Amino acid sequence: MIAVLAILRESWLYLRSEMLFKVVMGLNVLVIVAYASISFDDTGISLFFGLTHVDSEYVRGGTQFARTLYLGIYSAVIVNFWLAWAASILALISTSSIFPSFLSEGSVELMLSRPTRRTTIFMTKYAGGLIFVMLQVGVFTLGAFLAAGWRVGEWDATIFLAIPLITLFYSYLFCINVFVGVITRSTLVALLATLLFWFGTFGIRTADDLVNHYVIVTESIEARTATRVAQLQKEHDDAVAAGDEKEAKNVAYWLTSPKEEHEQAQTTLGQLRPWAAMLSTLRVIMPETARTLGLLHRSLERDMDMTFQDLRSGRAFEDPEEAAGQDEFDAYWGSGQNQTDTDDERRRKRQRAFNQAEREAAETMIERENAIPAWRIIGKSLLFEALVLGLAIWIFRRRDF
Repeated sequence: MIAVLAILRESWLYLRSEMLFKVVMGLNVLVIVAYASISFDDTGISLFFGLTHVDSEYVRGGTQFARTLYLGIYSAVIVNFWLAWAASILALISTSSIFPSFLSEGSVELMLSRPTRRTTIFMTKYAGGLIFVMLQVGVFTLGAFLAAGWRVGEWDATIFLAIPLITLFYSYLFCINVFVGVITRSTLVALLATLLFWFGTFGIRTADDLVNHYVIVTESIEARTATRVAQLQKEHDDAVAAGDEKEAKNVAYWLTSPKEEHEQAQTTLGQLRPWAAMLSTLRVIMPETARTLGLLHRSLERDMDMTFQDLRSGRAFEDPEEAAGQDEFDAYWGSGQNQTDTDDERRRKRQRAFNQAEREAAETMIERENAIPAWRIIGKSLLFEALVLGLAIWIFRRRDF
């Protein structure tokens, strides 16, 4: 136990001596001060402690809009862009040298001369590397908790979930950093390999989300056009059976557009689905970096009537009855069709129909993400991390120093 504490103390002293550690801590304080500078009054939003004011009819002090916006800025903007990107890159730069330096400067021989197992030494050094992230996120989260309580009266301890979730997120990257560092003993190679892996997971996740989004959009169009084609085909067959050539010709005219759209949707689905299957398979073996962070946003919005996405999309400001009555698909393919429409009017209706499909697909994607249980997200990612660390430990234990 004494040896473990000594290794942890050594890691802490090493990180504290790094100038970048102090820089990141200072930047965290600046970001949280900027966050705390946002406030709400009876007329709108005040920024930078009153230096700038934005009038708003909806987002005012004491409203649900203000609470949702303030917590959303923290979980969906600051956490995702500052802690998960900028601060994490700086943390990787600072911690990438832990194992390469340990293995190349002779300190490993001194450490191995003590009666401590190699696996214990390795895991203690690994845990010491995570201290950097835990400290900076802890300071940041405490500031966010106090700011939310001060500005919107939200003393929600759920904010502190950022500490374990950001640490988990970082550990998915740090295990790759350590693995490459043990193999190459090079800080630069370990850092570059980790960044490449990170951007690779980001690219696969983004491509998977994008392709699945368009699959949902196309499936919606395919289903609606299929219904419309079946309806019009029946009307056409009835008109032919009744001997009404004029009606049959009129229905055939209206049948052309949905039939073309239906065939095009089927062709598009045939092209998209193999890509969606391939990307989903690749994503299965990758750690869930974005979804791990999304658990914080999901937890903060658990009891809210509106979400941050509702504010961003403008849905929170729509009249529910008016929004429910808008069916752009019906206007383009259904009863809203008008034979006297000009080409421009038909193009506008078509664009509005596709915009509605996009909105519905975005909502479906969010519902699917929220339906994934936390244990599955974290468990799959920890399994990946355990595999990588197991290989790194195996190499560390078998190597002669």
